[in-house]
Amino acid sequence: MLQRLNVRLVLVVLTVALLALLVSGVALSQILPRYFVDQATRRAETAEISTAILAQNQFELYAQLNPSLLSERELRNTEILHKVADIGANTLAQGTVEITYTEDGSLAAVASPNVETTARLRAEGLLPDPDVQPRGYSQGFQLTPGLQINLTFRVTNSYTNRASTLRSVTGTLLGASLAALVVSLIVGTLAARRLTGPLARLRRASSRFAQGDLDERAPAFAIVEVDELGQQFNVMADRLSDSVRMLEADRDRLREFVADVSHELRTPIAALRTFTELQRDGQLEEEQRHEFLERSTEQINRLEWMSNNLLDLSRIDSGIFPLDMRLGDLRDPVRSAVEAQAEIAEGRGISVVSRVPTSPVMLRFDRERILQLLGNLIGNALKFTPRGGEVIVELTDAADAATLRVHDSGPGIPEAELPRVFDRFFRGTNVGDARASGSGLGLAIARSIVEMHGGSIEVASVVGSGSTFTITLPRERERS
Repeated sequence: MLQRLNVRLVLVVLTVALLALLVSGVALSQILPRYFVDQATRRAETAEISTAILAQNQFELYAQLNPSLLSERELRNTEILHKVADIGANTLAQGTVEITYTEDGSLAAVASPNVETTARLRAEGLLPDPDVQPRGYSQGFQLTPGLQINLTFRVTNSYTNRASTLRSVTGTLLGASLAALVVSLIVGTLAARRLTGPLARLRRASSRFAQGDLDERAPAFAIVEVDELGQQFNVMADRLSDSVRMLEADRDRLREFVADVSHELRTPIAALRTFTELQRDGQLEEEQRHEFLERSTEQINRLEWMSNNLLDLSRIDSGIFPLDMRLGDLRDPVRSAVEAQAEIAEGRGISVVSRVPTSPVMLRFDRERILQLLGNLIGNALKFTPRGGEVIVELTDAADAATLRVHDSGPGIPEAELPRVFDRFFRGTNVGDARASGSGLGLAIARSIVEMHGGSIEVASVVGSGSTFTITLPRERERS
């Protein structure tokens, strides 16, 4: 249980509350008793002064009523001091009043609260407090010239409510402590739930995400730290879900790729098996044998072409398709590619034209890959262009990029098929020898080569008016 965050938070709140109450209790236990003693001492000293004033009044009254008896001897033997002490003990001091002669310290009078006063004081919660020790108050009384007496008034055993008040404060403090602990427990539980609730929801979101719900995200919790954690989780989830979807897409493409390769290999293998079995039977004439050998050669060439293209695609996908980037004139590979296809074009009755600028088009590129790129595009155009048609290879130069265009006058590509022309093994719905002889990999390789050069390739076509492939090679490569 102690390993749970909410339990720890509640314990922390309770500990803080308990420490606060403990410190408050210790402080009060040290401060309150001394405070009450000081207050009671000041009251006792005030009572001493009041008793002295009472004595002065009594002396003056006695002197007025009995002037002939007013002598030091009579004054010492009178009941005045006893009366003053009794009044002071029961009304002024609420404690024992001692009156002594200042010169020798002998006792002149002493009085304690009577039974009625004691009962009343105890009923009010007051008890004799021995810790109250005032210093005493001394005063001289001179009623006539030559007649003076010096007295000291002291209050002891003052009745105070210190003990009852401390008991009341202690009880109140204990009750407040229990109430504070209960409130702290409730507040701590609510605070822990407030804090751990979002964490629990974040944990459930991560659990659902881990179980495959890639669209699961952490909501906002209105707590800065938890929101920052949730945002980081969402960023991680976005990246991870993108990666997973990319892997799933790659897996699907791999499955399609394997299926397409299997399908493409099945045709030439089946043809070769048929030709081989017919020749093994030995029932063919020489002319038929020669025809089968030529067809077998064509299928072998097709297998070789396909294996080379598959190898190139595999190297491109794995990142081991290096480029030998060098600064050169882009017109050179354009002319070489056109010349390489000239004999094939002539045999098919198709005109191949190259249009290049009169001045050099300097660019950083891999000559062999550009030749492969143009070879694929021109060869593809020758396959689909009918006899008497034309294939135009055009190079234009600009400040920021060079542009290559390969245009043919073939049947064109339906608009619905344009987004897929660069997909692997996609050969469209055209029928005839052109479609049957292709591997469906040439344009995919062409796009990869262009992208490796940092460029882009696009296709535009109108059915019946031919197709145009446009390659843009930026000059940023020249500065890299």
